[in-house]
Amino acid sequence: MIMNALSISLGGGVLAATYLWKPIRWLVILDNPILALELPHHANYAVWDTGDPNDPEVSERDTRRLLRMWRFLRPFFSSRGYHPYVPKDTANIDSNLVPSTAKSSGQHSFPFASCLYKTEEDAEYFFYSPFVWPARDGTGRDVIIKAVSGSNPTKELRALRLLNSDTLRDDPRNHTIPVLDYLEFNGQVFAVMPRWNVAIWADFATVGEVVRYGQAFLEATAFLHEHNIAHGDTILQNMVMDVMVPRPKEFGVLFAGVRGPERKYASTSQSGVRGPERKYAFIDFETATLPVPSSGSSSPEANPSYSPAPEFAIASKREVSRLASALEVHLRCVEDIIPDLGTLLNSMKDYDSPHQPSAAAALSQYEELCSFLSTDDMHREVKMLRWDHGVITYRKSPPLYISDC
Repeated sequence: MIMNALSISLGGGVLAATYLWKPIRWLVILDNPILALELPHHANYAVWDTGDPNDPEVSERDTRRLLRMWRFLRPFFSSRGYHPYVPKDTANIDSNLVPSTAKSSGQHSFPFASCLYKTEEDAEYFFYSPFVWPARDGTGRDVIIKAVSGSNPTKELRALRLLNSDTLRDDPRNHTIPVLDYLEFNGQVFAVMPRWNVAIWADFATVGEVVRYGQAFLEATAFLHEHNIAHGDTILQNMVMDVMVPRPKEFGVLFAGVRGPERKYASTSQSGVRGPERKYAFIDFETATLPVPSSGSSSPEANPSYSPAPEFAIASKREVSRLASALEVHLRCVEDIIPDLGTLLNSMKDYDSPHQPSAAAALSQYEELCSFLSTDDMHREVKMLRWDHGVITYRKSPPLYISDC
């Protein structure tokens, strides 16, 4: 089969693959016309549509189609120096993905995540989105490849280009995921980003760790709003940290599921990974609200603060409310140390109130509340694991610390 020949042909290295890819791609399409209908051989981003998520049959059919597309694109990504993970169980559509190449032996520097796991099994990637695929670069550092646009730029591509422009990237308040590379295949655009873990995967062992976490995302939101950008989907899944740790055993209940006393939550997460050097970021800007381009410009990159979109005022208020709902899960665990923190969170969530603080005002109030904390306060152990709609889960055992791999 030509697909097998393709893998062999690309074994000659990146340079050979770069020149061989285009003619081989068309040989594959001619060899299998039915497969050609499923491949991203045109510039329409709709090729990534997954149909009705409420229809299991349609959802499974489209997910399988997209899995075949990612498999087809493997040699292309490898030719660009990124080696995609592979399914652990090829017969299972929901199989976790595992690395296909060895990880680097040393510790990584920003923007790559610190490696705090010991086995490759801990690096498994939970397959949850057909738009995203993990990979490793030529030196063994973990990255994420995401299909972000067709030839007509999507909101996400425009947001990523804006946030990674020279004007905004160097601002220390820009806590958004850095883009390492853009790859284009027949008009389809893929963004390559460092693989970071969801921010709440690791345990919050001290008050200082909770405080810095809240500070980072309040600061990030204030920064975005200052530049007339609203993320649009401020939820825990879209808040990450530059560290890779083993996935917690209770992963399935971290975000959704049973609420109230029936919900079981016991920390199996690692502690001691949230030092002052830790960086946080927002990811996934598919539903972002972006500034209106300046006159005579096709992109707001030239002047990102030029003018807010008409819907920005409503979007920014909604965002402040949703940010509070996301952050309070852990910020309310230190209310015994910062008593007025709950009042601030409640005011942020009050979307309909004319007194709801802006992101910048909320950040200022947060910093004032935290300014009274002493060094001893910051190092105090957090007694609570989680606040969940008024239900508190307390720590039953000391924090579980992990050493660097």
